[in-house]
Amino acid sequence: MTRKDTTVAAIDVGGTFTDAVLLRGRVLARCKVPSTPDDPGGAVAEALQRLGGASLLIHGTTVATNALLEGKLARIAFVTTAGFRDVLAIGRQNRAPEDLYALEPKQRAELVPRELRIECDERLEPNGSVAVRLARKEITRVAEAVRVLQPQAVAVCLLHSYANPMHEQALGRALRKLKIPVVLSSDLAPEFREYERSLVTTANAGLMPKLQSYIAKLEAKVKPARVVLMHSAGGWLPAEIAAIEPVKLALSGPAGGIAGVRHALDAESIETGVAFDIGGTSTDVSLVTKTPLLRAETQIADLPLRTPSLDIHTIGAGGGSIAYLDAGGALHVGPESAGADPGPACYGRGGKQPTLTDALLVLGRIPHDLKLGGEMALHPKLAPDALKRLDKSAQPKRLADAIVRVALAGIERALRRVTVERGHSVEGMALVPFGGAGGMLACDLAELLGIETILVPHDPGLLCALGMLHTPASRDLSRTVLRRESDDAFKTANAVAKELKARAETELRDCGLRGPFKTQLTVDARYVGQSFELNVPLRKSWKTEFVKAHERQFYFDRGDAPAEIVNVRVRVEAKRTAPGLPIESGKGRPAPVGRSGHAPVYEREALAIGAKLKGPAIVTELSSCLYLKAGWKLEVTGVGQLRLHR
Repeated sequence: MTRKDTTVAAIDVGGTFTDAVLLRGRVLARCKVPSTPDDPGGAVAEALQRLGGASLLIHGTTVATNALLEGKLARIAFVTTAGFRDVLAIGRQNRAPEDLYALEPKQRAELVPRELRIECDERLEPNGSVAVRLARKEITRVAEAVRVLQPQAVAVCLLHSYANPMHEQALGRALRKLKIPVVLSSDLAPEFREYERSLVTTANAGLMPKLQSYIAKLEAKVKPARVVLMHSAGGWLPAEIAAIEPVKLALSGPAGGIAGVRHALDAESIETGVAFDIGGTSTDVSLVTKTPLLRAETQIADLPLRTPSLDIHTIGAGGGSIAYLDAGGALHVGPESAGADPGPACYGRGGKQPTLTDALLVLGRIPHDLKLGGEMALHPKLAPDALKRLDKSAQPKRLADAIVRVALAGIERALRRVTVERGHSVEGMALVPFGGAGGMLACDLAELLGIETILVPHDPGLLCALGMLHTPASRDLSRTVLRRESDDAFKTANAVAKELKARAETELRDCGLRGPFKTQLTVDARYVGQSFELNVPLRKSWKTEFVKAHERQFYFDRGDAPAEIVNVRVRVEAKRTAPGLPIESGKGRPAPVGRSGHAPVYEREALAIGAKLKGPAIVTELSSCLYLKAGWKLEVTGVGQLRLHR
């Protein structure tokens, strides 16, 4: 499959709005429609219809994320080695900080009730040799036990199956005769650490029925467009693969935004940026470097899912986040959100609770006559009434200011977590706001962080969708090898990497993708005796690379101490096609189209390249709104982006 002569649509489903863009040649069409939480595919189909249809649909979905957050997984059976029935309940025996001294700590999410966990009489050694053979009658017994339980899917995770998949494969052949989805850990995540492998296998099985149904219905709604889905590691997967590995869609939408930020930074020759996406329900923050920052584990709903993802940190603070007072009278903003229905009070859809959007409207950062998505009119008189629910005696503007300050504090903490708390100086970095509300808080956050430059990309409220146009199809595979340097670890790791590379390329070709493919080979390495690993390139000099990485991360090395390769990781990408997005700008000197409080309001489409503004000012566009504080200057760059300086 090639994107040449292809009409490509990219659609990202958010908690409040569904964002859509379509590229036909060099003509870019865009739209925003309210999300339909009960049937997310409904909003996707409506947006695609408004854009005129496409031959390829790149889709960012929250279906998997929401199912994990809400605990709404399918009824599944969990099959494991005898003695490991409670691995999901025991976990790592760690407690959340807020539960450290609790007499009754929060219950761990086990995903599968104990009565649906089945033990299998078999055993493998860590090197893959057979300690207890899996007998044919045992396979029959397990299959019958699963049949009686009548699950919607089955997760199979046997001890040390990453080293030898033989027993899992035998069980898989028998269980698939029951005509229900079966997930083998040796296929999905052949890595050591029993809890993490059991957890991700179980989560994947629990998501499969819902995601397979969703994808099938979506494909029917958007025919003849071919559907592909963004995955957490910053590429997209054909629907055929996504349907059997839905756990890899856990951060589907935010991954597109990081690609969009990288494209915006490259256009201005800026090496590093701090991205933050304030949507309707949450805020996603990430450090964006030349090489994507990947992590081997995705944290969703306190579940450490062993699946690769971009290093994105998420907090529950968005435009629809509800402000409330706790029992002690302290003000909080989020994580509960008004969502798309009813939405903030100023949407006029029946919402009564005060939200961040209502506060921004009261402060004048959102013009009263602005139409969200180009068509949703606001109801400014409803916002002050909602805010006064917090304190009837207080002035709405004081309440609004307090709500914004609390929201800023939470987002600032998140931004510091991905920058200075990890040893990265913000000097020389650009702050890149996107999402519907990102631009309204950008100047405040830059001042709090000490950042001097803000870069506002094209269509910031649609950036997750736009970023998807810049992402290639990709496949990420891994396997545990556990080889010390003295055992010729490189030779073993290189052989495994070649095998994984061949598998990834075959799977992509089977889905209609053509080469040449780009391959990235890395290993997780550690000093012998350590519990955690660092990822370095797979080369003969891997030990030297690891020692350098260890010194960068922990500020010391252990000299000649022995090291080992733990996991081999392979990323295979199809050819990346950078679309030629049009540069749109106005002509002449900028002229305000109105006022909001003390700030003149400008339309972004009317700002010519080279145009300059001084704060306070507001710049509106289809997808978002930018608030330029006093003391800040704005200039339209040569590629039509907005560059702000203090």
